[in-house]
Amino acid sequence: MSDATTALEAALSDDDRAFLDELADAISKRRLASAALFFLESLEPLNFLGASMMVFLRPIVGMVWHDPARWDRVQRLLEHRGAIGLLLRRLEARS
Repeated sequence: MSDATTALEAALSDDDRAFLDELADAISKRRLASAALFFLESLEPLNFLGASMMVFLRPIVGMVWHDPARWDRVQRLLEHRGAIGLLLRRLEARS
């Protein structure tokens, strides 16, 4: 585990850790863990760019979903270096 991932794990609130667990559970429940691991590992260096793209797409998401709070929460988490690593670790534990 990288230093950024360790530091982020310590800095996250209990709600954010529970949210990451919930997200990993939902991905595993749909049997998408392998695809998600491949996708996330390939995009891990671009996490901040992904978070910026989510901000750009937010108006469209707001039109499609009535309450896109989960989208906003993922976007805020992805702004931190190491967030994808935390999600990857949780997904690997469920595989």
